Amino acid sequence: MSRLFRVIEAAARDARRAEALKYDTRARRELRTDPESALLAFELRASAICDEIGVREERLVRRDRGVRAAHRTALG
Repeated sequence: MSRLFRVIEAAARDARRAEALKYDTRARRELRTDPESALLAFELRASAICDEIGVREERLVRRDRGVRAAHRTALG
């Protein structure tokens, strides 16, 4: 349950950040000229949310399985 609250808090922080950027003319200009870098802050927050819900652990397990499979193949 605490993990859910952390995700909700992170989403609320992103919403507040988006609301603040809406009134910042420099941020709006950057969003028009280079949207990828302007949205990077939100993508970082989104990746933090994914890490909090267990995606990171899943990636680690898949990577370890791949390393073991490659090692077995190399020993072949």
